[in-house]
Amino acid sequence: NFDLASFKRANSGMIATNSDAYKKWNRGVGKLKDYSLQEVEKIINSGSLLEQQKLSRNYFYKDGFYKRLIIHYATLLKYAGILIPNPSFGKDLSTSHIQKKYFNAVDFVDRINLPIILTNCAQRALVDGCYYGVIQEVNKNELVILDLPSNWCCTRFKDALGNDIIEFDLSYFNTIFDENERRDVLSVYPQVISSAYRKWMKGKSTSNWIFIPSDIGICFPFFDSRPILLPTIPATIRYDESVGIEQKRDLEEIKKIIVQKIPHLNDGRLLFEPDEAAEMHAGAVGMLRENENISVLTTYADVDSIVSKTSSESANNGLDRMLQNVYNEAGTSSQIFASTGSSTLETSLDNDTAMMMILANKFSLFITNLVNRLFANSNISFKYTILPITYYNDDKYVDSAFKLAGSGYSFLLPSIAMGISQKELGNVKDLENNVLKLGEKLIPLVSSYTQAGEGGRPTKEQQEKAPKTIQNETSKDNQTGGASN
Repeated sequence: NFDLASFKRANSGMIATNSDAYKKWNRGVGKLKDYSLQEVEKIINSGSLLEQQKLSRNYFYKDGFYKRLIIHYATLLKYAGILIPNPSFGKDLSTSHIQKKYFNAVDFVDRINLPIILTNCAQRALVDGCYYGVIQEVNKNELVILDLPSNWCCTRFKDALGNDIIEFDLSYFNTIFDENERRDVLSVYPQVISSAYRKWMKGKSTSNWIFIPSDIGICFPFFDSRPILLPTIPATIRYDESVGIEQKRDLEEIKKIIVQKIPHLNDGRLLFEPDEAAEMHAGAVGMLRENENISVLTTYADVDSIVSKTSSESANNGLDRMLQNVYNEAGTSSQIFASTGSSTLETSLDNDTAMMMILANKFSLFITNLVNRLFANSNISFKYTILPITYYNDDKYVDSAFKLAGSGYSFLLPSIAMGISQKELGNVKDLENNVLKLGEKLIPLVSSYTQAGEGGRPTKEQQEKAPKTIQNETSKDNQTGGASN
């Protein structure tokens, strides 16, 4: 009984979720499947794209390792960017009407909250291999996006601006059997899609596939549009199986059998009669009744037991290797999630950043085209660039940007790396200088004091250190119980 139309009108400025959220009959993630290792390997090696997407979504909601890897990559970048205005030849950015275009464009970029939108796009692109979306509404004040169901979309072509074009299967709406719900869902989709569906249902169109116009379609394929981290799933399955085997071994180690051997006399006669031995057995069982890990055996014969059990240290080493293999398959370092040293962590994070920047460059192209469509004219155009700033390298990026600023380069880059947008930087400085007068109240210490520092050579970056130095530092970290970052 949810009035979707009223909800949409009341919240026209929000970012819409996947259309599945509007279906009363499918609001959960559904039942998760337990795939065998053979099934998983077959799907990865020769399965269809739909099978691979289903497998990826299943393990994203089920498996802790797979989900954690996806979230690590999706949230690695801060999605901080800079909007660069490019006045046409002979035009000056300081001209008031050109400046107005720039400030309006900066306001738009700040208003739509790109980190939230792009994190969602990255997460879905990693899970499904490609992000598919459609613009419901866009103007100079807002951007409303609807996620499309990826298993009903594909992309094979690009437009002249380099945007990937979405092909959408209209038979998706036939999976919604309730007519009222289908009508509500169609009202959420752009008119070009809902109209095409109605024409197809009336027989006025022969194909159930349509090209979504590139001015409203949003498509971010990750390489070949297949889930890129799918090969890590077999490694997680093998690790889970190894953990189960080790738990059984531990239970075997805990369980004990107490053997009561009834002695014989020298001439071979029994010391105790069978009924007496039975009473002794019952007494021992009664005394140990509360301990479920101990069994009692009473016998006249000698009993021996041989247990096939590897040492705990050997088993744990095997589990450690299996766990490391999960991250090796993903191409990332286990040190990110449980750090014990710093030898390869920085290099691994640099590789992860390089991989995610491939997707970020596609985000930059989309935002550039969107801003130009809304604000560019014959006097000015724009370019938006997402910077390679992560939650791990932001301090290093700020230091490098400050050094460049000292040589006359951009003053915006350090502030953007610190999380202050290019619009906010000017407002913060006006607040400090013109309103709070902090430049007059907060006087720096004298230069002779500030220039005095500790002697010695500056600390080298991790990648500049010799292998022996890194080995010694890692050994020291392990001995002290933690890594120095």
